[in-house]
Amino acid sequence: MLLKKGMQNQKVRLMQERLTELGYKPGPADGIFGPKTENAVLAFQDQKGLAVDGVAGSETWKALFDQPPTPTVAKLDAPPAYKQCFDMFGDFRVAGWREQNLVRCDLSDLKEGLGHLYLGWLSGEDKAFDHKTWFGFVCHRLAAPHFQAVFRLIVKRGLARQLKTYDGCYNVRYMRGAGQWSTHSWAISIDLDAPWNRFGQENFAMSQEVARCFEENGFVWGGRWNRPDAMHFQYCTLR
Repeated sequence: MLLKKGMQNQKVRLMQERLTELGYKPGPADGIFGPKTENAVLAFQDQKGLAVDGVAGSETWKALFDQPPTPTVAKLDAPPAYKQCFDMFGDFRVAGWREQNLVRCDLSDLKEGLGHLYLGWLSGEDKAFDHKTWFGFVCHRLAAPHFQAVFRLIVKRGLARQLKTYDGCYNVRYMRGAGQWSTHSWAISIDLDAPWNRFGQENFAMSQEVARCFEENGFVWGGRWNRPDAMHFQYCTLR
């Protein structure tokens, strides 16, 4: 791991917070490795007898936190717990997070089966996954292969026509009626057929067969909650 001037990510923010705690002055904890942060790293390295280069590598990180850095997550084979979302998916509040983590969930090979889906807040003419040069939607890089697997399974089982609308994935906001961040903030959730599956709606219309396709690929379905949110599927557990 190397953190150096010009970088923007969650680890930079954590380092800035730690440097501030130790009495150094890296500037605001905004996740941006600028000149003030570099000067703080230089001062810390000098005091600790480390190589004074202004670059925070594994040794500098270990000296700061008394432990080696957590490796960047390359893939997830199972959904993490909600409390692990910041560790697994990063901090969406930090500058540069979107550029590093949001990717195209390419569904081009499924266009024939999913091309009818439209944006739920627009008209049926506004096709949800159609873009000028690609077909799909934007989500977190770690969730993308799991979303792709779900939609392939939906098409394979002949269930695509049971879906009508795509109602969003990435949306930084709090959960309804709660002070916790929505899983949409990390772009690891998707809403489908919202007009027929409103939050709290008991007699929702979401296909149980479609829901099983998501659950078989590790997603949690809001239709099973005490207060149903049947449009909602997320790639993390509740706790």
